[in-house]
Amino acid sequence: MSKKVPKSIEETEIFQNNSNLVDFFNTACGRYKDSIAFESFDVEMSYGQLAERVNHLASWFAKNANVGDKVAVMMPNMMAYPVIVYGALKAGMTVVNINPLYTKRELEHVLKDSKAHILLCWEGAGHVVASANLASVDKIVLTTVGDLLGFKGKIINLVVRKIKKLVPKFNLSNSLAFGKVMQGDTKEAFIDIDLPIEHMAFLQYTGGTTGVSKGAILTHRNLMANSAQAYHIFNPKWFDKPTDSQITVVCPLPLYHIFALTAHTFALFYHGAKNILITNPRDLPTFVGTLKKQKFHVMSGVNTLFEALLNNEDFRKLDFSNFIGALSGGMATLPSTAEKWEKVTGTVLLQAYGLTETSPLVTSMEYDSPAFTGSIGKAALFTEVEVRDDSGQILPIGQAGELCIRGPQVMQGYWKIEDSGVDENGWFNSGDIATIDEAGYVHIIDRKKDMIIVSGFNVYPNEVEAVVSEHPAVMECGCIGVEDEKSQEVVKVFVVVHEGQNLSSEELIAFCRDNLTAYKVPKLVEFISELPKSNVGKVLRRELKDLH
Repeated sequence: MSKKVPKSIEETEIFQNNSNLVDFFNTACGRYKDSIAFESFDVEMSYGQLAERVNHLASWFAKNANVGDKVAVMMPNMMAYPVIVYGALKAGMTVVNINPLYTKRELEHVLKDSKAHILLCWEGAGHVVASANLASVDKIVLTTVGDLLGFKGKIINLVVRKIKKLVPKFNLSNSLAFGKVMQGDTKEAFIDIDLPIEHMAFLQYTGGTTGVSKGAILTHRNLMANSAQAYHIFNPKWFDKPTDSQITVVCPLPLYHIFALTAHTFALFYHGAKNILITNPRDLPTFVGTLKKQKFHVMSGVNTLFEALLNNEDFRKLDFSNFIGALSGGMATLPSTAEKWEKVTGTVLLQAYGLTETSPLVTSMEYDSPAFTGSIGKAALFTEVEVRDDSGQILPIGQAGELCIRGPQVMQGYWKIEDSGVDENGWFNSGDIATIDEAGYVHIIDRKKDMIIVSGFNVYPNEVEAVVSEHPAVMECGCIGVEDEKSQEVVKVFVVVHEGQNLSSEELIAFCRDNLTAYKVPKLVEFISELPKSNVGKVLRRELKDLH
């Protein structure tokens, strides 16, 4: 199927048919009323059922808050999540996603900074909420994993609370139960609000890799634009490919993270996908058990998740005959992982790139890419990318510099920060070092702040990690620079070895000498049982520095 390229983002199908994300939601639910929108723990919710529940919750929001108020949502992948997000958007509110693993300090910062009035929180994080200063929050709604799952939900809650003991004791006597809210007497049809397309849809906080996290202002237009851009890249294979069933998409990444939020709650959702919500992807037996029951076609993930799956014997035995492909983002995809993935699944692992500040998709490999190249692909529709030096000058083809981005998916700026992060011409500086080749393919070298200086030479941790990961005894690794009197910094790697494998520092360093220039070879190796990671599985190099 040939793709007709529109002349502007406003000429894409999404913008032609919808004036905001509320229209966007209504259009999808009208088209696919009887199809399954989301599935959790084998319980399905159709687009039609989702629409009814969203309207119900939007009525509750409208009675308890004002248009433009902030709604904080703190939960893992649960059936309640899409109902809450779309219910808030319908009521004209702004969603503030919060990692349910946040500490008291991290939670307090986001609540104080955003001035959220309502907090919807999974009970497993209730003890953190109970201990925190909730700033301007005046209503707390507690959710459970079993919400909206019928009788099975009661069994799941029992297992979560009593057997897996994932809900520490807490006291929030002034809170409401989500189940009770959904049983309320808001039977009247919700009348949609006429929201401008530039209305703030999400105040999406960055991971806080440098200092405290900042809120990126993402509008209805930003999310619609990124959904249209994703469709242009992956249509027709990921959206319109004829199958014997509905396109089924596996969602192991947390929906509160911008990658999964846009991919699953918006881009794929709009085109009638069935999203399988994985509440705890670290529970590999349950995760793989869910995959066994599905004719799954598409999956999102990050390199560490794909590695974990590839190391699972039951995953390697799955039937991949219906599988179309997986999209890898959030961190660099290692060539060794991509090679193993293709052998096991028969598909090329497609690497994409994005940031919280760009809704997130900026570049991606095409859906029909014949091989993994290490590139993050070409710029999305109506997206400009440039590589610049420290003085802001554009660098020639093939030369490394900071990747700068302009397009309709770029945020409006940072919340309550004078330096909005976007210049007067709409350009955003990513903080990533990259090159662009003659064909327009972008290669990320590393984060600018993570670069290691060894005797005046630049060393990029991604390159070192890629080589170390090729050693058969290495399961995963993380690379940092540590201070050294002789050469500014030296390279250090933290390594997790496969169970039952033995590996010495000397052996690994010798392996690296065969594959890296001398100044890039690790001088220090430390073996640890587990690497510190972010909520989406990205290795946290700043925490590795604390371990040194």
